[in-house]
Formats: sequence, structure tokens, C-alpha cells
Amino acid sequence: MRRLTDDYPGAISVLEQALDLYTSLGDRLGQAGALRNLGVVRRQVGDYPDATTMLEQSLDLFTTLGNRLGQANVLSDLGVVRQLTSDYPGATRVLEQALDLYIALGNRGGEVEALNDYGTLCRVRGDLEGAEKQHRRSLDVSRQIGSEWDEAHALAGLARCALAAGRTADAASLLREAVEIFTRIGAAEAPEVAAELAAIETGERPEGEPRRTPARTCQRRAPSRRAAVPTPAGNAY
Repeated sequence: MRRLTDDYPGAISVLEQALDLYTSLGDRLGQAGALRNLGVVRRQVGDYPDATTMLEQSLDLFTTLGNRLGQANVLSDLGVVRQLTSDYPGATRVLEQALDLYIALGNRGGEVEALNDYGTLCRVRGDLEGAEKQHRRSLDVSRQIGSEWDEAHALAGLARCALAAGRTADAASLLREAVEIFTRIGAAEAPEVAAELAAIETGERPEGEPRRTPARTCQRRAPSRRAAVPTPAGNAY
């Protein structure tokens, strides 16, 4: 809950306490989940080295436990961190592994988000054709499963590809669709994407890469996301 309200120091504190308790209890699934959540929070505050360490430790535990959904979730998280640190080969490798696992598990919520992450990675490394391919795959799947949050992210991703290719009118049209969806579902991304659209409409080029806020931090949670990994105590990661 503290992470949802942007209280990152508080979130780190309670997650570290949870990790200590799971460790003392010998609950390795709980440890894996707590490490994953700590890695995500560390990424959100820009501490990429610690985020990487915690996510890799979480991945090792999920792998040892044979928990493929946990592995897929952490691999996807690692892909985002490695992209943010410009480790594009490493990001590509783990995102492809995550996608393969989600598809094998039939987890379409995880698949659609990983596709959008992969599309973003392709774009920032200069592969616009690959980026559009992944975002269009994500758009198709998100509409099939009724995940409007992921649909809006796919539209925004396609808009950024269009902008990078100099197709400003296409970019604006796609962003309008994304803004309409984000606004309608009460998503936290709405103001940022609206600002991107406004910059295009006023002839300015948006600066930098908008912060990608996970669905769980939106005012309304997306209807379809990666399935959580339940623990014996009933918690989920």
C-alpha cells in the first residue's frame, strides 16, 4: 500500500521487515516475492544496481522452486531495469525469456505487458519496425482480453514510434486514443500522456521517456495483468 501512495521509503522499510520474517521462517516463496517487490521499488526510486541485485536473487529463488510464473514476472521486471541502464542485449534476452514463459503458461496478461515493454526496448535501441510489431501484437492481445490499460499503453507506444519516424499526425491520433482510455479508466498515466499529446499539437517535441507506471499504481487497476504468485500465507507477488 505504501508503494501505491508513492511512500517509497515506507514501502522499502516494511518490505525489508517482511523479507527478514520470511527468511527466519524459511519461507523461500515469501522471500522470492519480497525480493521482487523490493527490486521494483528500488527501480522506481532510481536505484538500479540494488534493483538488479534483488531481482536476480528473486529470480534464483523462483527458479530453484520451479515456479515458472514467478520467473516470468521477475524476468519482465529485469528487462525494464536493464533497458533503463542501456543494457539492451541483456534486456532483450530476459524479455524474450519472459515472453516465452508467459505464452507457455497461457498468461495473456503477462504476455501483453511484456510485449509493450519489448516494444519500448526496440524503439529506444533504434529498431522502429520491431517496436511497432511488438506494440501491435500487444494491442491485438489487449483487445482480445479486454485490458484497456494495456491497450492504451500499446497505442501510446505506437504513437512514439510514429513520432520517431516523423509521422506526427499519426502520433497525435494514436495519443488521443490513449489519452481517452487512460482518462476514462482513471489511470495515473493520463496527465503524462496528455502532456505528450499537447507538446505534439503545439509543435514541440516531447522530452525524454515518460515514466511507465505499473497498473497497480493507477487509480483503477487494469482488468487483466500478470497473474500473481500466491504464497502459502495467502500473499501474492
